[in-house]
Amino acid sequence: MKLVRIASLASILSLLIVACIYFLTTTAPKKNWVVSGGETGGRYDDVAQALAENLGKREGWTVRVEQSSGSKQNLDRLTSGSSDLCLVQNDVEGNEKVRLVATLYEETLHLIVRKETTSVAQLSKGILSIGPAGGGTEGLALATLRQVGLREDEVTLRRESLESGLKALREEQADGVCIVTGIGNATIGEFLADGNFALLDLGKDLFESIKYSYPFVQPSTMPAGAYPTKPGEGQPAESLPTIGTKVLLACRDDLADQDIFELTRFLHENQAALVRSQPLLVQMGYPQDSHHLQFPIHEGARLHYDRDEPNFIQKWAETIALVLSILAVAWGVGTTIRQIYLMRLKESLDEFFAKVEAITSELVEGASSERTVEIAKQLHEIRRETTKKLIAEELSANESFVIFQRQLHTAQQMVNEALRKETSLPNPAVEADPEKKD
Repeated sequence: MKLVRIASLASILSLLIVACIYFLTTTAPKKNWVVSGGETGGRYDDVAQALAENLGKREGWTVRVEQSSGSKQNLDRLTSGSSDLCLVQNDVEGNEKVRLVATLYEETLHLIVRKETTSVAQLSKGILSIGPAGGGTEGLALATLRQVGLREDEVTLRRESLESGLKALREEQADGVCIVTGIGNATIGEFLADGNFALLDLGKDLFESIKYSYPFVQPSTMPAGAYPTKPGEGQPAESLPTIGTKVLLACRDDLADQDIFELTRFLHENQAALVRSQPLLVQMGYPQDSHHLQFPIHEGARLHYDRDEPNFIQKWAETIALVLSILAVAWGVGTTIRQIYLMRLKESLDEFFAKVEAITSELVEGASSERTVEIAKQLHEIRRETTKKLIAEELSANESFVIFQRQLHTAQQMVNEALRKETSLPNPAVEADPEKKD
């Protein structure tokens, strides 16, 4: 019964430990999300608002959008943990804490100039607006200007918002505005509508020449008439080859796989509603279908793209590993307790060994008849006490106990032999008076 109680105690202890650790380490499903978008009225903000509006329809989810200056600030917020999701251009440098959820849409490089500017050479010594410092346009714009032969020491660069850049161009304080944005940007459309400005052709081989020095870009084509200016006319007049990059929905690497799995599944199951809110999201796709993505896919998103909803093992892998670990620890604890218990039993048996050894030594040396009788009583008491302890499982019926029983039996035989000899000795009084034999 003692061993049963030890096993039960170890099992209960392990279950309690598992329960405590499970509730301490298992987090509830994520319900509050923060999305970092872009400048108010810009494409990033529009798309972020559309995402938030639709994600907020999922039962139990609350989604908040925060405005930002663009990709760089979005990544900073993601890294610091102040946002959960963000929009970011694929060509903006990130770090190991950034993970990919989905590709959203393509952004294209626009270079807006006055209508009389027809070649890149005319911009030499000019003033160019290249978006906010650290924004998504800056890196791609600088790489493009270098590729087409406009060194930074040959032009004056203005780092500002799209609205400020277009205003400077209109007021002749700038000669061109570089902007990386989705085709059909309403602000650009309104600006081009007066017919005084145009989109500059940077050359049909721009992508082939820049892809080696700026790898996270892709070829893009701006279709003719993408920006209507008057009935039957639009900018550009003909299809315009250019370059672009993907806009990604990124998340923190420490978000739970199950939460990101549910987020990704919701996005793709509700893509039609998203497209109605923001037509650019018709381009939303699977990261596996895109090349040169610099951020690894979050494991939760990968589960969705692989079309494998987490099975029981995947969903509870960490908990199962924890349970097995705790059971292993509990087994070790139980084994240790058992060893300590057996050691205590052995120490208890050693006391009886010592008593029997002392008695045996005394018998070997010779004991008086009175002492022999007392020894017999002691041996009987030792046998009775050890039997009682054995039944109560206070002693273990192991090899040591068998050896003890043999030693006790040997001592008992010695006592019996001594008592037999005592009873077989002749009576001295009878030897002195033979008549008393009758």
